[in-house]
Amino acid sequence: MKVKANIAGLILPVLFIGGILLSSALGYWKTESSKKPTKFTTGIFEGEADPADIRGSYSFSDLEKAFDIPVETLAKAFGFSSSDNPEEIKLKEFEERYGIISDFEIGTSSMKLFTALYKGLPYEPEDDTGIPQPAWNILNKEGATDKETLETYNERVVSLEGLEVSTGTAEHTEESEEETTIKGKTLFSDLLNWGLSKEQIDDALGMSMGTPGDSVRDFCSDQGIEFSTVKEPLQELLDNM
Repeated sequence: MKVKANIAGLILPVLFIGGILLSSALGYWKTESSKKPTKFTTGIFEGEADPADIRGSYSFSDLEKAFDIPVETLAKAFGFSSSDNPEEIKLKEFEERYGIISDFEIGTSSMKLFTALYKGLPYEPEDDTGIPQPAWNILNKEGATDKETLETYNERVVSLEGLEVSTGTAEHTEESEEETTIKGKTLFSDLLNWGLSKEQIDDALGMSMGTPGDSVRDFCSDQGIEFSTVKEPLQELLDNM
């Protein structure tokens, strides 16, 4: 059966819009990435938001909604109390502002750890994940995690005093010149400069890499990829060069 052109012109838009409405109703149609972390599905924390799924694109406002931690508390913990709009601050701004301090990184993983300790939820941080001193003070006063457990993270506490502007770039450059070890501040451009091809990086990620200036860890966090599962094969490639 043939359909006239003018009739087809009316039917196709209806089918297209109807498909979008149906997909939206079923939860398949999304115009932007979700700012809601996944939840634990088993055990005593079932139904609670999982700190491990926090991403660099999350703002303080997103975290307040997901974990019921006031924006004011988050801003104070990470040195943004003087910000005019703390609710709009995104976690990926941490590394730009602080970088690596005393061998520990203040980044998205720091917020994951702070949130887990504040709410008494499980989370296994990377070895170089740091905790700002203000955040540590809040955890000792308000956090749900017991004091004995908190003390196991005592060596990760770093001072933010006088660090209004990131000093991570200079430290990072020096580190990159001395060794080819993938760390929290490693950029895609570093991997390329160290000799890896884009194809090798894409293969480890399971998708196309971000822009050269992106942090590998932040990219993984934004895409919901576990950083360690990418770091290990990339490091093996570098070690075998």
